[in-house]
Amino acid sequence: MTSSLPHSRQRSATRRPDSAPSNDGGGTGTSGAGTSGTAPHGRGSDASVTSGAPRLILVDDNIRSIGGHFFELATLLIDGAQSMGYQCVLATHHSFQETKSVPPSCQTVPIFQTRRMVRWSLGVDGQSKVQRNVSGKPIGGSRLQNLQTSLADWINPPTKRPANMIAQWSSDFVRLMQQIQPTSADSLVINTCDDFAMLALADAVSKIDLPAMRIDVIFHFAAYENDTADRKSILQSIGRQLRDTIQRIQPHQVHLHATTTALASQLRETDCGCPVLSIPYPTRQRRVAVPSTHPSVKAVFAGLPRAEKGRGSISSLISGIESTLLKSGRIQLSMQMPADRWESMIPASMHRHYHQAVAATDQGGPVTGPLEIMTSNLSTTDYHRWLDTADLGLFLYDPQRYVARCSGVLLEMLVRGVPVIVPDGCWLADQVRLAGGHRSIGFIYQDRAEIPELIQQFVKHRADIQARSIAHAQKVARHHHAANTLQVMGLPTVVDQAQAA
Repeated sequence: MTSSLPHSRQRSATRRPDSAPSNDGGGTGTSGAGTSGTAPHGRGSDASVTSGAPRLILVDDNIRSIGGHFFELATLLIDGAQSMGYQCVLATHHSFQETKSVPPSCQTVPIFQTRRMVRWSLGVDGQSKVQRNVSGKPIGGSRLQNLQTSLADWINPPTKRPANMIAQWSSDFVRLMQQIQPTSADSLVINTCDDFAMLALADAVSKIDLPAMRIDVIFHFAAYENDTADRKSILQSIGRQLRDTIQRIQPHQVHLHATTTALASQLRETDCGCPVLSIPYPTRQRRVAVPSTHPSVKAVFAGLPRAEKGRGSISSLISGIESTLLKSGRIQLSMQMPADRWESMIPASMHRHYHQAVAATDQGGPVTGPLEIMTSNLSTTDYHRWLDTADLGLFLYDPQRYVARCSGVLLEMLVRGVPVIVPDGCWLADQVRLAGGHRSIGFIYQDRAEIPELIQQFVKHRADIQARSIAHAQKVARHHHAANTLQVMGLPTVVDQAQAA
């Protein structure tokens, strides 16, 4: 069940960046939430089969619901691809049921029975320590290391063992291909890929006769962090694993993409045998708004609080601004909060205000206190409408985890012209520096203890910072439009493709 957005002050929408195509139907979140007939296999249109139009086949086993950035990325790429003339197919986790939230012209196939392949990546977010073959068997270590790794694999539940996850993903992919019958004119995009998922892809394509296709894979997660001690050996292992899989995937044309320049550089360091292109992560186009004139600044922590997003620092930050900014009415802090773990993130002195905020949200009325609490299961539309009310975006992210990793939430703020406060030493700070640096469209901090003072500086210089943020939003919208992302990846428009043929 999803919650509705409560009544809240809204930044007045006035204009859209001129050169950014509109794809959000007036700023209501995910497009295409209409009804359509049921296709023989999956929901959606089979027009591409009869019309001969090339298809973009988007694969993401992580999509189980409309919440989160997996689904957001997929729908943005669908919008971009359709604007370029492609028909689309979206393959998701088998539990995905909200197919009416996908544009009706896109065929949706909920088919994958395993997910989160990054669990066994050799990179930062994975548990693997040695190279594996396409069956998931450890092969990159000494005989003892490989044996120890195999034993450790068996400790996991059967469905989470590397070999079983590869076998399941591979089997599901084969069924997908048999179902949609791709042609050489179609293109395949693996939305959320990593070195382990590449093993499953290589295993799958070896088991089915497919026409030679273009395959684009998008990497999101870092190979190493700045303080990783065994960086060289990790890069070598990833490189060997990727080279093996890319060779096995031939004659298909594999194109590797990274969502940040730092991640692209890391992947190039692996000597993976394939060029790696840095691409702009797409964000939903929004109307640039006239800044709120409300005397209280609405500071938003967007996205669910996780460890790498500074969950453990929320309570101390609230304590640091409680008397000077929150209870004085100068700041309202708005955040998504899970109903079962909020007490560790809200200081005891603010518990009364938390309960008042939750009650106001549940009743759909205005939230006037120092806190605004949104549920953890906002619909796409309500999520974006909530962000439309932000005056300031706050980011407590761990910079080590975001050195080579992008933040979709940051882009969602920047495309709206919302000033931000971000940590130094990571991709988020790089984006602020592109706009002019510290004090341009926001602030860059070295330590989270600086945030209360930076918020006060924002309050003092609010009008100037907001004006610069709104001007920069036009550049963000152009660069991070989904059609531009696909074009940077090298996908031609359908007209260009037809002329080339």
